[in-house]
Amino acid sequence: MKRNFVLLAALLTIACSHGRTTSFPSVANPDTLGQVVVIRNDNLFGWGLSVKVTFNDVVIARLRAGEHVTFPAAPGLHTVGVAERGISVAVERHRRYYFLISAEDSPAGFEIERLDPGRGEEWVAKTKPVH
Repeated sequence: MKRNFVLLAALLTIACSHGRTTSFPSVANPDTLGQVVVIRNDNLFGWGLSVKVTFNDVVIARLRAGEHVTFPAAPGLHTVGVAERGISVAVERHRRYYFLISAEDSPAGFEIERLDPGRGEEWVAKTKPVH
């Protein structure tokens, strides 16, 4: 019984951990980069779980419901994703790209979509940044 409790506590800790990972992109020269903003909506479905955000198939952050993360990206073609899904984006210097992660009540689980800058800024204003 005690062993099951310890295992459950460990799994919950992993599922609830959030924030940037050690693979988070660093800034070499901000004048040559674009920015990517990934936002997680505040849907009740999946609310207690952290979602892995990937950049070029590397987990760079874990977001809880109602959080967003902003990171630098070198110009070129990149993939921004969640779980097994990703969206390719051609990043340009000095441009900002927005993506929304939504929890879906379906076998797919979480979905990701690209947002236009206006909607992206609306979502950023109503979510908390992850540092």
